[in-house]
Formats: sequence, structure tokens, C-alpha cells
Amino acid sequence: MEILVIVVAVAVITALVLRGPRQAKARTQAAASRTPSLMPLAESLGGKLAGPGEASAWSRALQRAQHKPGLSLEFHRGPWHVRVTEASYAPDALLPNNQMSFEHWIEVATIPLPRRRVPLEFFTLYFEDGFARVECDGQIRPDELEFLVDMILETLDLMPGVEPRDPTTVI
Repeated sequence: MEILVIVVAVAVITALVLRGPRQAKARTQAAASRTPSLMPLAESLGGKLAGPGEASAWSRALQRAQHKPGLSLEFHRGPWHVRVTEASYAPDALLPNNQMSFEHWIEVATIPLPRRRVPLEFFTLYFEDGFARVECDGQIRPDELEFLVDMILETLDLMPGVEPRDPTTVI
């Protein structure tokens, strides 16, 4: 009986130990499968795509976010500097039903403006640290991202006092 308990305990421990690397590999494969869909978008927009380890957010609020950037697409649209970042959060691997959660961040470099939140029909623009940003839950297709970016830029063009700037300039 003691041998059976030991064998079951070893089997459970082995399964738990092997579960982590398998889940990590699945997350890596999922991220890799999304990269090719952003590459044509980057090329069509004349932008640069940064992968894991290089991807980042511009605004301090997003740099402190729980989600970690995995891919960033940076491009110009007219005078506006835009960065779209896909970020993910993997909950504790030892908990059941640990679903990977995703966000998309759209940031536009603006002149420094007072910190504020502007609710609009389909999204809310946040102004902070010289960036306008929108945070979107879940995974969004590249064509939907492009549409959303266009809506944001159209809104910014109509807002008095909001002007573009280079994101590398010091605030």
C-alpha cells in the first residue's frame, strides 16, 4: 500500500513539473502564430515590428501595467507617431483554468497635456505623460486595430489643442 501511495505521489509531482514547460511552450507558439499577421500590417503601414524582449510601451502608466508587452508595432500616420502593443498576462501556472489574458495598447505621441480621460462612443482616450492612449481587452485582428487607430487619429485631429510630437522628445 505504501508503494502505491509513493507511486501516485511521484506521478502527480511529475505531471505538475511537466505541465509548466508545456504551457510555456503553448504560450510561445500562440505568440509566434500572431506575429505573421502583424508583419503584413507593419509592412502596409511602413512601420517597425518589435518582438518579445524589445517590445515596450511609451507611457509610464502602461510601462507599470500588469500585462507585459510581447509585440509592438510603431508607425507614422500623417504627422502622428503611433505605437500598437500587444501585451499578455499569464496567471499562476499552478492554478486551474489559468487563461492567458491579452490587451492591445494604442499610444499616440502628443504635446504634453493635463492628465485627463475623454470618454467617446467606442473607446476612452487617456491623456498622460504626453501620450494619448487606448487600452483594449482581448485579442484584436490587425484590420480592426488599423480601423481603431484611424478612429483615434480622426478624433485627435478634431480636438482643439492636441498636436502631434516626436515620442523621443523629453516631456
